[in-house]
Amino acid sequence: MAELFARDTLSSQRWRRRLVPNQPFILGRTTPKFPIAWDKQISSKHAQLNWNGVQLEIRKFEEAANPIFFDSRPRISFMLDPGQHFVIGHTEFLLEDSEPTMPLPHRSPRTEVTIRPEEIRRASFRKTPGRIELLTELVSKMTASTDHEQLITITLQQLLHGIPHATDVQLLEQSKDGDTESFAPVAWDSRDGVSTPGGSSQSLIENATSSQMCVLHVWPNEPDPADAEFTQIAGHDWAMCIPLEIKLHQMAALYISGKRARLEGNLTEVEILQDDIKFAELVGSTFANLSRNMALERRQSQLNQFFTPGLLDHVSTDIETYLAPREAGLMVLFCDLRGFSTATEENIDRLIPHLHQTSETLSVITSAILAQQGVIGDFHGDAVMGFWGWPVAASENPLGCIQSAWEIVQALAGTEFLCSDTPAKAGIGIAAGQAVAGMIGSRDQVKVTAFGPPVNLAARIEGMTKPLGIPLLLDEQAVAQLQSHPSMPPNTFLRLGSFRLSGLRQTTQIFTINSGELAWLPEFSQGLIQFEEGHWPQAISILESLPRQFGPRNLLLQFMQDAGNQCPADWNGTIERHSK
Repeated sequence: MAELFARDTLSSQRWRRRLVPNQPFILGRTTPKFPIAWDKQISSKHAQLNWNGVQLEIRKFEEAANPIFFDSRPRISFMLDPGQHFVIGHTEFLLEDSEPTMPLPHRSPRTEVTIRPEEIRRASFRKTPGRIELLTELVSKMTASTDHEQLITITLQQLLHGIPHATDVQLLEQSKDGDTESFAPVAWDSRDGVSTPGGSSQSLIENATSSQMCVLHVWPNEPDPADAEFTQIAGHDWAMCIPLEIKLHQMAALYISGKRARLEGNLTEVEILQDDIKFAELVGSTFANLSRNMALERRQSQLNQFFTPGLLDHVSTDIETYLAPREAGLMVLFCDLRGFSTATEENIDRLIPHLHQTSETLSVITSAILAQQGVIGDFHGDAVMGFWGWPVAASENPLGCIQSAWEIVQALAGTEFLCSDTPAKAGIGIAAGQAVAGMIGSRDQVKVTAFGPPVNLAARIEGMTKPLGIPLLLDEQAVAQLQSHPSMPPNTFLRLGSFRLSGLRQTTQIFTINSGELAWLPEFSQGLIQFEEGHWPQAISILESLPRQFGPRNLLLQFMQDAGNQCPADWNGTIERHSK
């Protein structure tokens, strides 16, 4: 486990951060993930770092005022091996790649104290000076944490500060390997800030986490027998374990160990340690509450990428259950930007402005979906998928999909999209049917998606917007649902033909939105009937009288021309499409 350890050489301030391979980050005085607020010689953004799994790559920003010293020389960029360090200002940065010892069997304690958390909270401190002030300062620091790692760092440091005879503190998290559950260290700190904690007592951890009580073990002073079948935890005279629930259904524990406490007044060693248990439990419960809040805020922030804020307000059940994948009747909208790949090649020298422009266009699409209580599904490069029917039934907003599509088309293709000389900036395919939709992912990363026939069909229909020259197309089932709504005017939709789309066995009737302003559209419908019934000379005569800007006219005429304007003997009225 690779970690970067930062230590102020002029004070006791420090932090430790776990490094994730191939995830570059910025080091600076005000950066949210890796701040060094105590050193004014460090710029707000001083260097970019990247752990490649073997070495730490470090590159100083040109605008950073003060040098980075490595091997006693200023460097602009260099590679750092585990065990090596560099210096900026009066802060030392050490790269560590070590694992703490896993919990081990240990001998029976001389004294065991087991206390329920609620009993600890009711009890008073026997030695109060400094404890209340320290807890007040602690809460202020913990609530100011900007991320979970920073919260962990502050918690571990404050436990060492508040328990003077503690030498090590570890945060353990529960993990599963098949049917076996165990607790392993995920973060730690020590009195000197550098040492990696030794092994912890497996029996103490199991006792505390299984009983959900705070447990203290004090071990005897005499040396271990030579033939002992346990492993001694070197240098630890006592240890305590505080069970926590840091996320929904995610158990953890604080493990604190140290040396003999200095006796004060009439208090015994166990009584002093009981005070320490109370302090540790208060710190632990505050940490757990803030961790759960951070997890919920992070999950809510992730969900807000997919849902409009009001969509989840009425959830009365467990949100995990409510958003679990299930089969539902969906109406799916698939929208793809036109010319994205070509524009990317043409803007190779100015990709950032091009990316911003693309993001703005995608924002138009997502905003239209969310405004109609839709759900943002996957992003497929320059395409967006939205759907209705999950987590709430489509009947809650039956026209949401077509209203979103209409808003997108007006923004990206104009109101005269049926017959225009200007190519549309996007294509939209809409299909309806049964599919599976839901939230998938881990506790920290979530993804909302849908999969099933209407998802594939919507993407295929969108692929027809280009050859048909119309940016908004729908399948027959979507049209039937929309047209049946009482507020929908008769003949809202115009049928464009029967197609067997690439990769699909079933025939698809494709529609678009009708326009009462184009008086010749009924003539197209007559020409389409003649085409499908095999009366191609009549179809050609009708279609050739229509405007050349009307894409469906051109597609039908080209199809007949490719066949020599002679209707095949086995003609069934369906156009076969062999490409997406």
